[in-house]
Amino acid sequence: MSKVVQAVNAMIIHADLITGVIQGQDRGELFFLYKGKHKWSIRVDHSGEYYLWYYPGDAELADLAAYDDPDWGHTPIVTYKTSDIGTKEAQASFAELYGILKERIYGMNEVLDDIISDT
Repeated sequence: MSKVVQAVNAMIIHADLITGVIQGQDRGELFFLYKGKHKWSIRVDHSGEYYLWYYPGDAELADLAAYDDPDWGHTPIVTYKTSDIGTKEAQASFAELYGILKERIYGMNEVLDDIISDT
């Protein structure tokens, strides 16, 4: 198993350590912090390919999320794509992480808790 898939699985298991989830300029891209210090974003394209980016630089998460294509030239970035990893586990793990982040964006835990409290 690839090390990045292991890291994604760890983020899924410890989803409580994911904070600061915001949508990027491209509304399908979701930015987040892990452990309050590791800056990431993830996006899925129309073909189902997932892209996961790590930002090792000093830029703030909100600034990264606000960037438009021409602004990316000077930003340090590490890219992972499910097609490059090439395993079903990578596809499933990236998809699960993306789902967790989408639920955070829309406050689904609160919505579901509210609904469940009615029973």
